[in-house]
Amino acid sequence: MIVKKVLLVASAAALMSTPAWALPSQAPSNQGTAHAPSTTPVGPPSTTPANTNNPGAANRSSHGDHSGENGEGHKGNGSERSVQSNGSDDPPNKPSHPGKSHKCKPHNVGYVASGTLVSQTLTKNADGTYSGEVTVKVTHANHHAIGDLGTTKTYKVENVHVTFGLMDTNKDGSVGLDDLKEGDRVKLIGKIAALAKRCDQSGFTATMTIRKVVFHAPPVG
Repeated sequence: MIVKKVLLVASAAALMSTPAWALPSQAPSNQGTAHAPSTTPVGPPSTTPANTNNPGAANRSSHGDHSGENGEGHKGNGSERSVQSNGSDDPPNKPSHPGKSHKCKPHNVGYVASGTLVSQTLTKNADGTYSGEVTVKVTHANHHAIGDLGTTKTYKVENVHVTFGLMDTNKDGSVGLDDLKEGDRVKLIGKIAALAKRCDQSGFTATMTIRKVVFHAPPVG
């Protein structure tokens, strides 16, 4: 009996000196279910929408409505800008009734005709220029002299410069009017007044001024 009491006292002393973490743990009787969330709904189902307390949803719907209104507003501003203050779609600097074009005013253009000499009645002036008439069978003409092409035309000239590109046929020591003969080549250079084709030609008369006459001997052969 004394031995048993000594063993019991020793065992109790050993237990009291053992730290708590060394003691074996005891599992709870409701292990795995003590803290598990309940899956059974409590009370009747709610009729309040799930996003009532979500301020983000309310803000999104509000912004969505405003974005649509703003989109329409921008479209309206764009259409207003496309209309000018004068009530038309034309640029403000474009005149609605343009004035008469300056191209319908007479203007001088180059006139060049050439051919063979038929006759001439030129006289020399004191300043070295010539005046009179020159009759030419026109065989070449530029665009503005095309109406004379293929005709025999008499040109009345005043104070024109004359060039004699031919030989001293009469052997008098100078080349001049007395060396000209029928069949010599003649070129007339001057200006003629013109109007654009799309302008009104009624009452308009073209005036021509010859400034230079060039004579050449006919080609040999």
